[in-house]
Amino acid sequence: MKRRKILSVLLVTVMTATMLFGCGKKNDTPADTTGNSSGGEGAANTGSTGEAADSSEKVTVTFMLSGTLATEGEDFETEQMPRLVEKKFPNVKVEVTKLPDDQYYTALKTKLATGEAPDFMWVQPRYAGVNAVFPLAEAGYLTDLSDLKAAELVGAGVKDFTYNDKIYAIPCGVTFLGTYYNKNIFDKYGLSVPKSWPEFENVCKVLKDNDVQPIVMGDKDMYVMQFGLYQLAANMIYPENPTYDDQLRDGSVKFTDEGTWDKVLERYGSLYEKGYIQSGSLGLGASQAIQKFIDGECAMTFDGTFNLQAINSSGAADFERGYFPLPGNEEGEQLYTAGAPGAGPAIYSESENIDICKQILEYWFDSESDLYKAYESCGKFVSTNEGAVVEPLYEDFMKLYSEGNSWYWCNQAWPAGTENEMEALFGEMIGGAGTTVPDITKGMQNKLEELLAE
Repeated sequence: MKRRKILSVLLVTVMTATMLFGCGKKNDTPADTTGNSSGGEGAANTGSTGEAADSSEKVTVTFMLSGTLATEGEDFETEQMPRLVEKKFPNVKVEVTKLPDDQYYTALKTKLATGEAPDFMWVQPRYAGVNAVFPLAEAGYLTDLSDLKAAELVGAGVKDFTYNDKIYAIPCGVTFLGTYYNKNIFDKYGLSVPKSWPEFENVCKVLKDNDVQPIVMGDKDMYVMQFGLYQLAANMIYPENPTYDDQLRDGSVKFTDEGTWDKVLERYGSLYEKGYIQSGSLGLGASQAIQKFIDGECAMTFDGTFNLQAINSSGAADFERGYFPLPGNEEGEQLYTAGAPGAGPAIYSESENIDICKQILEYWFDSESDLYKAYESCGKFVSTNEGAVVEPLYEDFMKLYSEGNSWYWCNQAWPAGTENEMEALFGEMIGGAGTTVPDITKGMQNKLEELLAE
């Protein structure tokens, strides 16, 4: 299949290099769950879907994804998933490499360009980033999964993974951005969950006045800036203009329009100006920020459902966790959450193991298998399969989502690279480089127009 090159912009920060594996590699050495793996000879074609699982021939299936490893207990993708797949399909071995987001995007782009992509790859909805499903499908890198029963069982979220009427990935339920908080600290100072921006500011002020650091963020990994910004945008932009992103693409609105992204950036920037987000955040990585939170060194952190395992890990402090949507709304206005179909597995179109990969997906999302139950209980996603169990921390989020009071993450509708420009310029602003909010919105608009022109 003749492919076009995917035009994408690499994320700003590329993390420590690690050994990666290619498509259909076979090796008796288990994958290193820190992100290291090695490969050997390619596996043979597994044949028809019905025969692959029953074959006595040993097959190695490779899976590369982004995310944070669980610091205690079993990590779902690197430990539980391979073990349960191999239990179901004794002839199949699953090798998993899990990388930090920035490193994953770089590795995936390189491996696609060299024709050495893994059998399974982790993709985002619509246009969300370097691993966005729409451009990957358009370029011919992905296998059509429209024939899978799993595509029906996971619900309406597949529409965000459907390109030209074909389904190219299975979404792992719904993912939310929110605010993890230390309930013990909140109780100590008589604080309740804020339902509006003024209430949230008051929570931060009370904590700061009592020498408690309100919020910690690991802005060295600049993608985490999206965690707060998108929650504010869900309350400040989309309720007033639901077609905002479509209008960005046709030019009828711009990032530079007053009363839109300038207000979002000013509001988020104020958390840094007032010291509510710790100083020196640009020198702190995402995992370090989570560690500070679980050690009880701050009261809150903005993060997603995908990092629940890390958030729930034991730290130096013993406390109960809570989770609430960052309220960017004013008093008396409806609260919205930033929730969207999560990322999910897709199959490389040139994989030698397409049939067995499809069987694995059917097993994973069948609503009743051991693998599905492990996935459902890991807490990274809220399964949208009928009858799914909802993690108690996410009940308020799911209520908002089911009532239609939720908006997708902004970058899912932007050309990949727009969010990187936003992050880089916002980092300059909070880092004291003299960059202003108008500089950021202008940079975002220029990048948008440049990417759309490509």
